[in-house]
Amino acid sequence: MWLEHDGHFVVGDGGLRLLLGILEHGSLLAAARQISWSYRHAWGYLRRAEAALGTPLTVPRPGKGASRGTMVTEAGRLVIERLAEIRNRIDDAVGPLGPTEAEVASRGRRASPEARSAGARTPSPRPSRYRDGDWRRTS
Repeated sequence: MWLEHDGHFVVGDGGLRLLLGILEHGSLLAAARQISWSYRHAWGYLRRAEAALGTPLTVPRPGKGASRGTMVTEAGRLVIERLAEIRNRIDDAVGPLGPTEAEVASRGRRASPEARSAGARTPSPRPSRYRDGDWRRTS
């Protein structure tokens, strides 16, 4: 499940987990670690979502040490509310169909050096234009 704005992907299940993690931890890094995303992927994901919406979803919290971090803006809170509402309606109607936490976390991981050297390739799902794991296996 995902949200689009003017035909452009904004945020999906993985982004919802990321924004909820930022609310919980007050840190993009901690939120990214919680859902097993790299900081770079999480940061880029938020920048693309903000560009699609034309408004920031998060803002940096200035300070030193533990007082620094990331805060979710009012627009970010609205996105969380809308996505959670839609996700809950879908789950209530047909059961949870979104990607599991393991599916979201495994996206983008490289094979171990041993597997690469052995030439082992695992079949991957159909490539998706959505970077947060909002795809379904068709087989």
